[in-house]
Amino acid sequence: MLITASNLSFSYGAEDILHNVSFSVRENEKIGIVGRNGTGKTTLFSLIASRLSPTSGTLTLPNQIKIGLLSQMPLLDMDLNAYDNLLSVFRPLCDMELALQDMQQKIAALATPAEHTDKLLENYAHLMEAYEEKGGYSYHSWIRGILNGFGFSQEELVRPVSTFSGGQQNKVAFAKLLLEKPDLLLLDEPTNFFDISSIAWMENYLKDYAGTVLIISHDRYFLDSIAEKIFEIENRQLYAYKGGYTEYTKQKAQRQAEEQAHYAQQQKEIARQEEIIARFRQFNREKSIQQAESRQKALNKMQRLQKPNAPARNVHIALPPPPRSGKVVLELNNLSKSFDDRQIIRDFSHTVYRGQKVGIFGANGIGKSTLLRIISGLDNSFSGEVNIGYHVKTAFYEQLFSFQHETVLDEILFLEDHSFTLDEARSYLASFLFTAEDVYKPISVLSGGEKSRLSLLKTLLKKANLLLLDEPTNHLDISSMDALEKALNAYAGTLVMVSHDRYFLNNVCDNLLVFEDNTLRAYDGNYTYYLQRKAEKAALSSNERTYEKKERRPRASQDNIKKKTQKELAGLESEIHELENAIAQMEEQMCAPDFYQTPNSAQILAAYTRAKEALDTCEDKWFGLAETLTETDV
Repeated sequence: MLITASNLSFSYGAEDILHNVSFSVRENEKIGIVGRNGTGKTTLFSLIASRLSPTSGTLTLPNQIKIGLLSQMPLLDMDLNAYDNLLSVFRPLCDMELALQDMQQKIAALATPAEHTDKLLENYAHLMEAYEEKGGYSYHSWIRGILNGFGFSQEELVRPVSTFSGGQQNKVAFAKLLLEKPDLLLLDEPTNFFDISSIAWMENYLKDYAGTVLIISHDRYFLDSIAEKIFEIENRQLYAYKGGYTEYTKQKAQRQAEEQAHYAQQQKEIARQEEIIARFRQFNREKSIQQAESRQKALNKMQRLQKPNAPARNVHIALPPPPRSGKVVLELNNLSKSFDDRQIIRDFSHTVYRGQKVGIFGANGIGKSTLLRIISGLDNSFSGEVNIGYHVKTAFYEQLFSFQHETVLDEILFLEDHSFTLDEARSYLASFLFTAEDVYKPISVLSGGEKSRLSLLKTLLKKANLLLLDEPTNHLDISSMDALEKALNAYAGTLVMVSHDRYFLNNVCDNLLVFEDNTLRAYDGNYTYYLQRKAEKAALSSNERTYEKKERRPRASQDNIKKKTQKELAGLESEIHELENAIAQMEEQMCAPDFYQTPNSAQILAAYTRAKEALDTCEDKWFGLAETLTETDV
């Protein structure tokens, strides 16, 4: 086992965060960590990373384990560009390259044998072997691959990191952390500053990661894709479930039902035994008293099941029924939008009908929120037409919260165009987890998640039949997202929503507007349908490119090309044959026991290296020409 915890407890003062928790983690496991905000997920990471010490119990990890913690990401050199920052991870390999080049020059300069020749050749061989094992021929492609996967353009790669946004700097630091390849990765909400395409790339990277990964995440689609196991922290305990998020929800419901059934059954049996004992005592005879005492002893020895904790109180969102709108809710006709010289929408037309749930997604900063603001009427600097349908009333939820009153309660009690009683206002707030004294909190002291819930509640109470929601799941925990998902599925009005939550897009939306390939496209389905259509288009495009490649040359010139190619192939085959013979002869010499003691060993070794490189080059050319010849024959 890589990690073993036994009866692990941790407390802040008198408050228990974790109590007698036991679990184990095997090497190379990918585990998702879930639980409500404040239950101890980040505390668990801090314990594993030795930033905190347990109050009691044990937590065992290998002594030499290398841990990478997302909240302790490597520092960046702000004067360097992204590529050079990541290159610093491979400084030992860069030093090896310089050492190998120096040795090659010394070996080539040896005209006559010297006392240190054997040692130099031996050191060169050992260093070259270590260089290859550590990825000396691959690390540049690793850097380019991860920067491309994280969405960096070629232009951005040459800019100093100091010119990047905070989110981009986090991406570079995260990429650096991944390239350091720790034995154990502890990732706390790794998807927070990524768009959907980057998250999808990261999923594939982490699936193949040669190490153990523990991930705290609210991204249910991400957990379904990555996790082999789910750890849930609830009521100071840790529960382990096999599979991803969807399987976890099923297993948790089954576990809770079984625990409740077993507890109820035991309580029923305890009550039955206590009734029998009481009846025997009532007889007040020696034999009945003995039987009562015997049963009481057995009852006292019974291992009592702990009463299952009541399920944590979830957000319950009941949207008021919206007024009925006309069939056509929204029309976009030849819509175009630009920022300076950058066009984000070009001649886009689309119709949204009553009851549709439309999701919008795309890369960060590409214009998703701008499209919502255009629809809402807050942005009028566009060309084309935006027509709102008959009897359509909109409500717009933005990421920039706006509040008019001092306290939580007043913000709902005095909501514009509404008249709520005190009980009604408190009831609505309670459904969003603002209970008891929470309703009197000043809005200025609320957390980001609390402000998000309050602003969302205000939007939903407007009784609109067209909801425009910009990232409504931001700052919500999983249980709140589940509740919002159910409410929006039951909502009888029309929804247009920006979201990066693929689970949400898949389960709520029946239409998608996607910013991709420098344009805006409409898909008549959910996220799974979108992926299917993308795969079909990719396959079709690949087939078309293959066909075009075969047909691109005029038939009249193909015979001449074929003859020329055959002649070049014959020449390469002759050269390859000569090189292979020369290499075989040199290898035979190098296998001799006293080879490194011979005067010309250095020259033979250098010639052998050059011959191998020439052979690789000839073979690459041969394969390329052979492929071309095959195409002309089709």
